[in-house]
Amino acid sequence: MKYQTQIGFIFRRRIFSWLIAFTILARLSSSESHGATFAVDVSAPNGQRQFSPSSISIQVGDTVTWTWKAGGHSVTSGAAGSPNGLFDSGVKTSGATFSHTFTAAGSFGYFCVPHGLCCGMTGTVNVSDPTVPAQPLNISTRLDVRTDDQVAIAGFIIDGTEPKRVLLRGIGPSLSDAHILNPLADPFLELRGSDQSLITTNDNWNNPPQPDVDATGLAPANDLESAILITLDPGSYTAILRGNAGGIGVGLIDAFDLDPTADSTFANISTRGFVETADKVMIGGFILGGGGGSATIVVRAIGPSLAQFGVNDVLADPTLEVRDKDGNVIKFDDNWKDSQQLEIEAAGKEPENELESAILLTLLPGSYTAIVAGKDGTTGVALVEVYRIPDPGAASR
Repeated sequence: MKYQTQIGFIFRRRIFSWLIAFTILARLSSSESHGATFAVDVSAPNGQRQFSPSSISIQVGDTVTWTWKAGGHSVTSGAAGSPNGLFDSGVKTSGATFSHTFTAAGSFGYFCVPHGLCCGMTGTVNVSDPTVPAQPLNISTRLDVRTDDQVAIAGFIIDGTEPKRVLLRGIGPSLSDAHILNPLADPFLELRGSDQSLITTNDNWNNPPQPDVDATGLAPANDLESAILITLDPGSYTAILRGNAGGIGVGLIDAFDLDPTADSTFANISTRGFVETADKVMIGGFILGGGGGSATIVVRAIGPSLAQFGVNDVLADPTLEVRDKDGNVIKFDDNWKDSQQLEIEAAGKEPENELESAILLTLLPGSYTAIVAGKDGTTGVALVEVYRIPDPGAASR
C-alpha cells in the first residue's frame, strides 16, 4: 500500500512550486457521531416482571430500543408512579418495540405503569457526554533554515465545516535566549493556499503593530520575528520560513489552532527542512488537546522518498524518537518495519521507503516532541509529520 495519504512538496530549481496531496483523515468528534442503538427486553421470566438489563450506560446521541417479550407493560420515564413526560410507550403487547434517543447527559429512570409501584419493575439509562478524543492543536518545529529547497516548509490541513483561526510564527533571534547558536537573524514568513497562490506574508510582526497577535499571548518575543494571524477556510495550506535577504540560521516555524471548539480540526500537520546534527537536528513539538480522551497518532520521519518529488540532498536514513513533556523517550524507531509494521500498515500510514521511520502511539492530551536525526550523523532534507488515526469503533458510534 503506497502513500494513500501523504504530503509531497515539489521544488523546482529557482522556482518554488509546492504540491500538497492529502487524503483527509476522518475526524473524531461528538458532532459527527452517528449514535449507537442499545437493546432492552421488556419481559417476565418465571413471572418476574423486569427490564433486562435494568440499568444501561450509553452516550449522548445513542438510542435505546425496548422489545416486549411479554405483554401488558409500558416504558414510562420518571420514578415509579411519577411520570415526568420525557417518554412513554403506553402499555404494549408481546412483540412490540419502542425507541427513544437521548440528547442530553444525565441519569434517566423509567418504569412500567402497571407494575412499577407494586412489583419494582423499573430501569435506568445513564447517559454520558461522549469523550472527545484529543486532536493536534499545534506543531512547532525547530531546524536549520537554509536557502532554496532547504528552507523550512510547514504543511497543514484544516478539515471540517467551519473556518478556523490560526496563528503562524517564524522565530529566530529569541532562540538565543535558549542558548541556540546561530539563530536565524531576520525570519520572513509566507502563507500559501492549496493552489500555491500567495495568501499573505509577514516580515517584522510588530511593524506595524498587531494588537490582535499580542492579545493571543503568543506574540513573538523579538520584533524581527514574524507572525500571521488569520482565519482560514477548511483546506490545505503551506507556510514557508526563510531568512530575509537570503539569511540562514536555526529557526522555528509553528502553527497554532486558536479555536479548537470550532467544527474543524488540524487533520494533518508536518514540517520539511534540512536536518543537521547536534542542536541542529529537526525538533518537532506538537500539542494534543481540544478533548479529554486519548488520541492515536502516527508520527513519521520521511527522507529517501522525497527524492521522487525533485528534492535534492535528502536524508538517507532518518531516525525518529518521541518524547514526553519531561523529555523522557516514549519510543524510538530507525526503520519502520522493525517493530510496528503490522500496526502502521493497518493504519494506512506506512512510509514508502524501508529506511524511513514511523511510530504509532496512543497518547493523552499534552505536549510531545518528535526528534528527527540522520543515522550515524548524516544530514539532509527530511519531513516530520503527525497524523491522527480514527478510532476503529468510531464508525459504529
